[in-house]
Amino acid sequence: MKKLIAVTAVLMLSGAAFAQNPPAASPAKPPTAVNLGDASAGEVIYMRYCAACHGKTMKGDGPVASGLKNSPGDLTTLTQRNKGVFPYGRVAGIIDGRETSRVHGTPDMPVWGEIFAITTGTEAPSSEAAVKRITHYVWSKQAKDAPEKQ
Repeated sequence: MKKLIAVTAVLMLSGAAFAQNPPAASPAKPPTAVNLGDASAGEVIYMRYCAACHGKTMKGDGPVASGLKNSPGDLTTLTQRNKGVFPYGRVAGIIDGRETSRVHGTPDMPVWGEIFAITTGTEAPSSEAAVKRITHYVWSKQAKDAPEKQ
């Protein structure tokens, strides 16, 4: 619960910075295959920002998931639930805040584009790069019994 409160506080404080540096739109044409380099870099970002709710295995069983109003979904079945196509643009949009998810109901999921836009340091990727890397990481972890057509 302390992590959830901390995330909420960071989001509230970052509102002004986000207004000045909104996340970039996703590419007009989504990629056709997982970029393994981006996926590898995305794992680090996912574990830092997403695993608390979605879990290390992406099954929605992170340590703070039980404290949320709506349970985080199983991210490993996105391709299966989308007729064999990974919904790249939708996933990137939900991560950066351009889109909302019915499952989330309310904006329980932090708008990470806001956080990525103000993250600094020598290893900090741009907001667009962070969203891209997480999206490729999630894509790389899709259940293997569903062929990916994208």
